[in-house]
Amino acid sequence: MVDQSEDETKPTRQWVVAWEPTDWLVATQHGLWLGIPGGRWVSSGPYEHALNTLLRRPDGLVAAADGGLWAVSRGEPRWRQLHDELLTVVQDVQMTGPADGGLVAATGYGLHVPHAIEHGALRWSNRSDSLSGPSARFSTCLLLLDADTWLVGTEAGLLRVEQGGGRWSETPVVGIGVRALLQVEADVWVGTDSGDLWKFSDDRWTHHSRIRGGRSVLCLAISSDGRLVAGTTQGLAILHDEQWRSTGPRLPIKTIALDPGSATWVVGASPGGLWWTMDGDRWQQVAEVPKGVGHILTPERFS
Repeated sequence: MVDQSEDETKPTRQWVVAWEPTDWLVATQHGLWLGIPGGRWVSSGPYEHALNTLLRRPDGLVAAADGGLWAVSRGEPRWRQLHDELLTVVQDVQMTGPADGGLVAATGYGLHVPHAIEHGALRWSNRSDSLSGPSARFSTCLLLLDADTWLVGTEAGLLRVEQGGGRWSETPVVGIGVRALLQVEADVWVGTDSGDLWKFSDDRWTHHSRIRGGRSVLCLAISSDGRLVAGTTQGLAILHDEQWRSTGPRLPIKTIALDPGSATWVVGASPGGLWWTMDGDRWQQVAEVPKGVGHILTPERFS
């Protein structure tokens, strides 16, 4: 992100964060990249913070980064700081409402929620202080079931949060790191460091399956034909006829973005960079994009 203390006359001030409805947006270890599979990919500007997750808003983006939380409006030259001195190592971010005060941040130190102070700045509070041990507080991913009920993946398992972080409870997924959450209509899928997949359906948790080979599940997605896809520490795995089948580059896949109307997939690895396919068999790497990719947003036209 831009250092706000930089000289206003420097050429870097001419950069503008802009994207087209057809652009795929990529969070990398060296800022935001934009492009189209098979086309040109460019950096959005001289922002060198390591980005972990992107959240789309009507007016722009919010980015969770190792160095805090940032927002940018489409076409603006600068990112706006949303974090205070407490909020850092932000792994994921979601929203309960349209304003900045509706943000929820999962960090390496716990789950944080903000309240507005003078001049529109945010002051963040850690809602994980009551949890025992650093593994339970290390929050890796978030899923908001509604404005008051959230699921939080941690290094110690999956926790359910209610009342804005005031009430915590365990789920059956305990004692193992959780890094992947996916909601498909009324069902929730959970991926763990042991390769186990859990499913929440009809108010009941069940163990679904395990991806063999010592793989940790890093992300989850649903293909255009309704198949569950997992990004793991050893590449992609696709659930077909209740069996997991490996495909794609054998890299730690941290994010999967799928075109709902075609067979185009774009995946990000860290390390390993950005890869894409139009048929699921032949994969190509995007050489220009940095080799650490944390998250991909599909084009706005898919929304």
